[in-house]
Order: sequence, then C-alpha cells, then structure tokens
Amino acid sequence: MKRNCQPKTVGPLTAAICLGALSIGIFASLAQTIVKTESEPWIAPARAARKQNPIPADGKSIAQGKELFTAGCLPCHGPAGKGDGPAAVGLERNGAPVRPGNLSSSKLWEQSDGALFWKISEGKSPMPSFQETWSDEQRWQIVNYVRTLAPKEGNTNREQKAGGK
Repeated sequence: MKRNCQPKTVGPLTAAICLGALSIGIFASLAQTIVKTESEPWIAPARAARKQNPIPADGKSIAQGKELFTAGCLPCHGPAGKGDGPAAVGLERNGAPVRPGNLSSSKLWEQSDGALFWKISEGKSPMPSFQETWSDEQRWQIVNYVRTLAPKEGNTNREQKAGGK
C-alpha cells in the first residue's frame, strides 16, 4: 500500500476554526492576567506609610471620624466596615466586579496609619479620592475611627473603642 506523504491542504473552514480557537486562547490568557492584576494587594508607597498620625485617637476624633465615615464610606464599606454596604453590590473596576476592603479584619493592623491615610486620600477605582473632599485632619479622624472597627490581638474591648492604639 502506498502512503501519501504530501501535507494536506487546510480548507477555509478549518483555518477559521483554528484562528478562532487561537483568539479565544489569547483572550482567556489576557482575562486571567487582568483578574490577577485586580486582586493584587493595594500597598501604599513607603514614604506615605511612614507618615505619622498627628491627631490623637481620643473620643472626640473617633466620634468625628465616625460621622465622616458614615457619610462617605458606609455606603460601600458598610456600618461595621465589612465591605457589605448597600452600594457595594454594583462596584466594578475595569468591568470586573470588586468588593470594598474589609475594614473590620485584624489584617487592617498590618497597615500603618500613614498607609490608611494615603488610601483615603488617593482612592483606587471605584473608591474615589477624598483628598479634595475632606481636610487632612478629617482624613486622620477617619483613620482613628476605622481602627476601632478591627480587633487587634492583645487589645481589650475598651482599648479598641478608644482607638486601639
């Protein structure tokens, strides 16, 4: 029996299917890259993270921070800072759904006051920048209040309510 060693010609339909499969593979790879990028941690620059909070975490600053948080942050972060506010459901970044950060997690304590201040100031879509909305003092007050939402190892409830510092 004689074997045909000539390559077969590819018809237009086969070529279209191969091209389509290749395109889908490229798109899937790109989508994975975008999703991976979106889930990367949000880290403040070192210079911002080193910034010290000039506002004492006393009852007055925490109460003022709570008022500001309620007005500007609660819609997305929720009343307890868990990222479950009424506006959180529809949030997107680059067409992908995102969830606001959980400010009640003890991991919040891994960030400095300066890092939190920078994040409130700069924002990251869909979170707006609050630099023009609130003064420096007001943003520091929010940092003081947000600290009360997250438990810190070794703190008692009384210390957490006083700012957890």
